[in-house]
This record gives sequence, structure tokens and C-alpha cells, in this order.
Amino acid sequence: MDAERDDSPPTLGDLLRNLLDISTLPHIVLIGITGLILYRVSAEESLLAFGVAGYIGLAIGYALTGWFNTHSLVHRFSHVQAAPEGASFGERMKLYPVRVLASWLAPLSLGALPFMVISWFLTGPGASQVEYWALAIAGMFVVWSYMQGRAMANSLRIPVEARAARMESTDREGRLAASATTHILIIAGFAALAYWLLIIGYEKDRSLSWLEIGKMSLFTVFAAGVQFLLLRQTAERRAIDGRRSDTAAFGFTWGLLVQLFVTWHLLSALRRFTGGSWGLGVVIEELILMLLTVVAAIWTLAKDTHDRGLNLFTRDNAIFWGLAFGMAYAGSIAMIAVLGSRLSGGIFDYGLSGSVGIGHLITAGTMMWIHWWRIGSLSDWLTLARTRDEASQGEPEDDDWEETGWRSEEDVVGDSTSSIQGAEVDWEVPESDLVIPEPVTAENADQ
Repeated sequence: MDAERDDSPPTLGDLLRNLLDISTLPHIVLIGITGLILYRVSAEESLLAFGVAGYIGLAIGYALTGWFNTHSLVHRFSHVQAAPEGASFGERMKLYPVRVLASWLAPLSLGALPFMVISWFLTGPGASQVEYWALAIAGMFVVWSYMQGRAMANSLRIPVEARAARMESTDREGRLAASATTHILIIAGFAALAYWLLIIGYEKDRSLSWLEIGKMSLFTVFAAGVQFLLLRQTAERRAIDGRRSDTAAFGFTWGLLVQLFVTWHLLSALRRFTGGSWGLGVVIEELILMLLTVVAAIWTLAKDTHDRGLNLFTRDNAIFWGLAFGMAYAGSIAMIAVLGSRLSGGIFDYGLSGSVGIGHLITAGTMMWIHWWRIGSLSDWLTLARTRDEASQGEPEDDDWEETGWRSEEDVVGDSTSSIQGAEVDWEVPESDLVIPEPVTAENADQ
């Protein structure tokens, strides 16, 4: 028996609630535990095949869980089930670990067969191909980082675009210099604040050394300089967007949000390359960034696929598709870190931190490129958004027919019938409106 199906596209609120819901939240824990174990396993040369198979198998398991989540059996063993009614608090606490383990059965079971097949192949007939498989997974890191940047840029666009589409397209005088100056000042302030909080570390009643101030100033100037070059190179196209109030507001707000995330990624890359230790704060930062990426990727993919008539991502299964993406992304990072020094003799010995730093640079570059590419053609996006909004409104409801002036044949017939039954109808027609032809006789019949 299938679970009740909900094919409506998930909103951002749906994804956040789904991610943090008590019935699906334990899957975040499972991803963290298995990702760490598989990374340790992959670091052992003799166990690399099992690490490769584990990352691929679990990613496939979560994808299949999302695909078959409408089936009641899969749904039951992928969500933490509610405790029996009337159970005491102590009983609920005893049952909760069991219910959590039961919610992991669907992705683990669906990923078990791919895991076993790949493990058998890489430890048997294809034993000599283990490193090539690992390199293939590591190479996908570029794709995942690119998709991360694209998902973030598009997810930031969706709410800004919706708001701008409701604005009037009135002509305005462009103020490029003021807009660019405001943009750069905000980016510079954010860069300095983020550097102070994430690298120097906030401590009350602590004075900064001149070295720390110098490094913070250099990064601030660098971040502001990147934005200055972007705005200068696109000045002519920004002038096109600035001629209308809706495109001007759209371009400034969306561009600012994109560049704030670009600055964050550039700072994160700097931290990874400078050899900062992986403390709890860094782990939490990367986890938050990955969760934001997962939500952004599924949100944009769900919106795009529903616009094309595909209902692959729904409110019920979106979280599992996101976890499949997160597991594949984690596998790529792990393979780069494991193989970096083993295959290059130490030339590319960046380790885990360096691998993540490269990913941040790719993501930042992708977001910069998307922003640069769309400047000057924002009106096309708004036109498409307005067209979708008009199409989504559909035809008027039955109650709206009279207000819109449209009346169906059934409405006309029904009105006529009711008037005949409810009142006496005057069927007399004025003689002036009658045209009676002359009778046909034998004399004029042949004419």
C-alpha cells in the first residue's frame, strides 16, 4: 500500500521544516557518523575499495529512498515513528533509540546491494581499478562545487525575483556610481567583520595587534577590489538594468546577496589554505554551509523541475535527495584528501583542509560568473517570472464568472429555466419587431 502522495513543489519553509523535523533529523547524524567512518576506512590503502563502495552505496541508498518514498514501507523505515499513544515519558525515551535505528533501515538497506556489488568488483576482478574509481569520485568534486555555487546563486535569486516581479516597470534615472559605492562599502564592512569574527576571534576587552589589523585590512581591500573590478567591467550592462525600477532593485539586491556569499567563500578558502586547525567551530561552519547548499540545491531543482512538469522532488522526499547529494559531496572531498599525497608523491599534499579550500574557490568563482553573466538581462528573468505567475493563477473560479463578465452556456440555460419556473414569463413580441413574409400562392409559386 502506498503512502499518501503529495506532488506539490516544496517551498523553502517546507525544506527547512523537513530538515529539522524530529522524524528526519537523525539522518543528519547518520551522514556524519558514516562519513567519518568511511573517511577513516579510505585512508587505509587496503580498505580503500570499501570506502569507495560505501560512499557510492549510501548516496544511491538515499537517492532510492527519495525515489520510493511514496511507498508506505519505505516511508515507515525512513522516518522516526511516533511513540504509542498513552506511553509514559520513560517509555518514550526507551523506545526512541530503537525508532531512530529503524528510520535508518531504508537508506542502509537500499544502499546495501550497490555497496556489496562495488566492493566485490573492486576487491576481485577490478582490484587494479580501485584508485581510478577513487580518482573519478574525487574528480566529481569540481562538479559538486560548481553545482553548489549555482544552487546558491539561484536560490538567492528566487525570493528577490518574486518581489521584483510585483514591482511596476517604471523608467528611472540610473545612479550607477551611488549604487556601486554602496555595494562596495557593504562588502568591505562584511569582509572586515567576518575576518575579525572567524579568523582573529572575538574576545571582549582585547586589543588587536598591528599584524592582525594589517592582515584584516589586506583581506578587506582584496574583497572590495574583487567587487570593484566586477562592477567596473559590467558598467554598461548595469546601466541597462538601471533604466527600470524593477530591474534596478532586482540587480542591486540579488547582486549584493551573491557577493556576500562570495566573500564568505573566499574567506573560508583563505582559512583552509593557511593551515587552520579543524576545531569544533570550523566543523560547525562547514556543516552549516553544506546544509545551506543542500537546501538551496533541492529548492532550485524542485522549482525548475516542477516548472517543466516533472514531480521528482516533493515535500516528502526532498530531504533524502539532498542527503544523497551531501553524501556524494563528502565522498569527493574524502577521496581528494586521501589520494592527494598518495598519487602525487607529496606534490599535492593539501589534505582535507586544502581540498575544502579548493571547493570554496570553485563555488565562489561559479557564483561570480553567474552574477557577471546575468547582469544586463535581468528583464528577461522578470518577464519569465511574470509569465509563470499569470499561468499559475489559472482560469477564474465558478464564483468569479459573473465578476469577470464570462458566462458559460450552462449558466445561461440555468438562468432561463429558473426564471420560467419562478415567475410568469411574458412571451409577447412587439409587432414592429416581427417580419412576416407574404403567403405563397399558385400565382407566385412559379416565379
